[in-house]
Amino acid sequence: MKPVLSHFAAHTIPTISSSPMAYASWRETIPVIAAPHSYVLHGILAVGCLHLATNTNVASEKEDYQTMAATHMNMKIAQYREDVQNVSTTNAEALFTFSTMFTIFVHSTSKKERRDTFELLDRTNVSTEDHQKLVLDLAQGICRVFRSIRGVLLILVPCWHHIRNGSLGPIVERDWWPSPIPVTVEELEHDQRLRNLEKMWARPERSYEYFFDTLARALKSLRETSTLVSRLATLTSPGQSLSHEDFDWTSIVHFITELPFEFMTLLEQQCMEAWVLMAHYALLPSKIESSWWLDGWAVDMFRTSALAIGEDNWDWIVWPATVLGIELDELRVRHVSD
Repeated sequence: MKPVLSHFAAHTIPTISSSPMAYASWRETIPVIAAPHSYVLHGILAVGCLHLATNTNVASEKEDYQTMAATHMNMKIAQYREDVQNVSTTNAEALFTFSTMFTIFVHSTSKKERRDTFELLDRTNVSTEDHQKLVLDLAQGICRVFRSIRGVLLILVPCWHHIRNGSLGPIVERDWWPSPIPVTVEELEHDQRLRNLEKMWARPERSYEYFFDTLARALKSLRETSTLVSRLATLTSPGQSLSHEDFDWTSIVHFITELPFEFMTLLEQQCMEAWVLMAHYALLPSKIESSWWLDGWAVDMFRTSALAIGEDNWDWIVWPATVLGIELDELRVRHVSD
């Protein structure tokens, strides 16, 4: 256990910290929080083991670390789910810390599930029924990741001021973020491309439906987040040097927490318009260049979105496919059997 904790402190925390100040906060706060809350300890052990698994090319070691990670997470997830029903200032920081570890765990472990499903889809003997089921599995897997991210709202909403003013303040404080107003030519162009997606539902030949409001809210948030990410790429967060090349990756995750709950339902129902928005959202995680637990998230997100959308609607996602360097023709279903 000690080697895993040492690795987590020295090597894993930097990969989940959005700034040097956040890194220092994690290092100083986690030992204090973990002492009275054992699920925090097992949460960081789970993530530490997963990180170690990604750093070895020895198959047996990788499998052992992955097994250890699952064991630690499963050991305390029930206690977390019980405690999160009674959030207070005495446990909010511990719950927030575990929630962060759980999100990383789900992100990392779901990657293999998606890749296995993609391999099944690439086979030549997939029936139409099986193909539809596999696409549904991919969509539901993405939604599970989103729900794990949104779970932090159960903690942040009631105890936001307590956490922001406490030892975890540097991790959650974002008052320094710029206003998401497009300024550069590129930002204005990207914003206009996103704005044009409204034509999927806002056009004379299509009658109004209530879920259009949910799509509009999600699109507004996507446009703002896209601009925010672009703005952050030119700034440094508190405590960073001017040579720091990465922007605050939490802005990308923040978008998921802002999505209307009804939008999650649309995704689960494989609503075409909702998945078109997510295909464009895939452009944002593609900007993260050094995150072991988010590696491949952009491509997986786009490919899942494309499959959920269906080939007949791919005209809506040509632009993000081009930016991501993905050939849509390679995703076409050529060998589905009845």
